Amino acid sequence: MKDIIPFYRHKIDEKHKDYIEELLSLEGKSKVEKLEKDFSSFIGAKYALAVTNSTAALHLAMCALDLKRGDKVICSVNSFPDLPEVVRHFDAEPIFVDCIDHDYLIDLDKLEKTLIKSKNKKLRAVIINHMAGKVCDLDRLYEMAEKYKVKVIEDASDAMGSKYKGNLIGSTGADMTTYSFSPHLHKGIVDGGILVTDDEGLYRRAKLFRTHGIRAEEDGISFDSVDYLYNVINIGWQYNMSEINASICLAEFENLDDALERKKEITNIYLKELSNIKHISLPTVQKENSLGYFIIEVDTNRDSFARELRKEGVMVGLNYIPLHFMDYYKNKYSIRVFDFPRALGIYQRVMSLPMYHSLTDDEAMKVCDIIKKVAEEHI
Repeated sequence: MKDIIPFYRHKIDEKHKDYIEELLSLEGKSKVEKLEKDFSSFIGAKYALAVTNSTAALHLAMCALDLKRGDKVICSVNSFPDLPEVVRHFDAEPIFVDCIDHDYLIDLDKLEKTLIKSKNKKLRAVIINHMAGKVCDLDRLYEMAEKYKVKVIEDASDAMGSKYKGNLIGSTGADMTTYSFSPHLHKGIVDGGILVTDDEGLYRRAKLFRTHGIRAEEDGISFDSVDYLYNVINIGWQYNMSEINASICLAEFENLDDALERKKEITNIYLKELSNIKHISLPTVQKENSLGYFIIEVDTNRDSFARELRKEGVMVGLNYIPLHFMDYYKNKYSIRVFDFPRALGIYQRVMSLPMYHSLTDDEAMKVCDIIKKVAEEHI
């Protein structure tokens, strides 16, 4: 049986174990509070809210906006399903925009046309996903948002640590930014998400809805006070992060710089070893991008290429199935397959290679050797 190089493998070190042991010994302060405090300080945002996962963070962002039935929110059709999903839970309407070819991000020209077309039609927000850690022209995005009076929510599930003009994503001007400690294509040992904002009102609303709509402690009534007095002032959810998940997420966060540096090293190996390989196109890597995935393009028969890699022991990920392929959105909004041609074409070509903290140089080289072998035989 061939040795398998998994698409993702979690890295566990002493820091993870120490935090768990401290938690189980009932010593130390809340890991949730520490994670929120340290993360907001790192990003440069005033407020951070730790939650069960990144989808919960996006959902709370919609709650904070007080989204209503019939409201409209724009997002890229080249996104994970949680983006339109959190909009539909309010009976609001997602509006899809095609992406651009070279980095798979939302097409800002098409976005502006959609903003103009949807003006004064209950348009509330734009959700931008930083695909694989890459970042669009945020200056232009924020200018459009101000001009057309919409909020900007950035989904940085793939982009924790990415920067734009020297500033970390989350501190560049979005109304709210959400992150994941277990990005969409990765299967971590725990899940967790976090929302950051500089807007106190949005933060307070998101925090209220995080725990059943129970009024927060700073408002004078505490859910866990000794006399157990509390008040429910709206319907909410149970999205608060557990202490044990926070312990793992805190260790992951504190290892972020090392993880990002390791991903850069693996990226350099791939860029060097896979250049000028027939059938393969490599990504353009910007200095400030912290790649969440290393995405390559296969010029023909991508599925066949991926199957051969897996037969050879290299597990790959396929990003993302365009949202207009999904039966729910296709049927509800009468979308045709060719309505978003770029997203369609990209999906037929792309795949992500293994790239994570615990991947060794030998494993990365083996990935390259197997890709070269499969490319040589590929038709």
